[in-house]
Amino acid sequence: MTSLDRLVLAGFRNYRRFVWEPERSPVVITGENGSGKTNLLEALSLLVPGRGLRGARNVDLPLRESATASAMTGWGVTARFSDDTSDFEVSTGMEPGQSGARKFLLDGVQMRARDVAATNLSAVWLTPQMDRLFGESASGRRRFLDRLVVAMVPQHAPELAACERATAQRNRFLSEGRTDDVWLSGIEDAMARHGVAVVAARREMVARLNVTGADPQGVFPSAHLSLLCPIADRLNVEPALAVEDWLRGVLGKGRPADRQRGHALVGAHRSDFILQDLGTGRQAAEASTGQQKALLIGIILAHARLMGESAGTAPMLLLDEPLVHLDERRRGTLLETLLGFQTPVLLTGTDHSPFAPLMNEASFITLRDGQIVPSTVA
Repeated sequence: MTSLDRLVLAGFRNYRRFVWEPERSPVVITGENGSGKTNLLEALSLLVPGRGLRGARNVDLPLRESATASAMTGWGVTARFSDDTSDFEVSTGMEPGQSGARKFLLDGVQMRARDVAATNLSAVWLTPQMDRLFGESASGRRRFLDRLVVAMVPQHAPELAACERATAQRNRFLSEGRTDDVWLSGIEDAMARHGVAVVAARREMVARLNVTGADPQGVFPSAHLSLLCPIADRLNVEPALAVEDWLRGVLGKGRPADRQRGHALVGAHRSDFILQDLGTGRQAAEASTGQQKALLIGIILAHARLMGESAGTAPMLLLDEPLVHLDERRRGTLLETLLGFQTPVLLTGTDHSPFAPLMNEASFITLRDGQIVPSTVA
């Protein structure tokens, strides 16, 4: 079992200085809107690769005490974890005046983010914004799926970053009207190599989630994911090297049309997926908000079980307002299910009463203006 033993925030969002030692997991964090609940979950989400549960820029993370506060103010997040064999400390942040990527430290030693995540830490989260996942653009769904992949396969993060860089370079090169075939071929080679690796990892994750299924108690619907991507379709019948060759050819032939439209129509950046309730046959995009929320939670629970069963590290579960849109039966099942996870679980809500089933099992804290205040929980 992995536990969160200590969390320290410095100059982060609405936290000037925050030191907290959770008593146990799950932890229920309550407070009024703006008290810092989501900020606390975001801080923990930044301890793994990526831009956290809000997708925020580094300049948006420091404490802002006035309208004239510098965007270059330093900030930091440090958490100590322990499991059955050892303990370790993970830190991230930026020093005053620092630009570029934020730093990662493992037990005080600077490391790459993916190296920290590979052997020590992963996280999966649910936010109210994700309730609209199936009614908005494909980019949000790709980010959701990629987070699930990175939690299990940290190497996916640099592959994804390399693919995105190459795609942006090609778009810029074509938009400028430049026609250097050798340079373009090199960029398209990178798009093909990294893009096929990215899609292959997404495809593997989708397959494993479909096999794992949803809630064993049958309260959350069994969902089936289908990846919508011609690269994935090719990988179903051809080896990866052949698919890379095919993608290079498509990109090369598509240069004139891509120059006019400003982007490539084929690539890892165009992947999408659909989610279907196996019980009703209804796609998530056609379901009610409550049904969509239930499907999403089913996927997250399946992913957490998959992580726990694999050789990887079971993820922290960061659930922001998870009970909203759920009926009473599903609320109760979710809370009961979370008690069985051997990993840090943090949930937020404006009021503690919906979390009453956890009253004797979980820790409860109340936040106000970035500080813990005496709780009214009996």
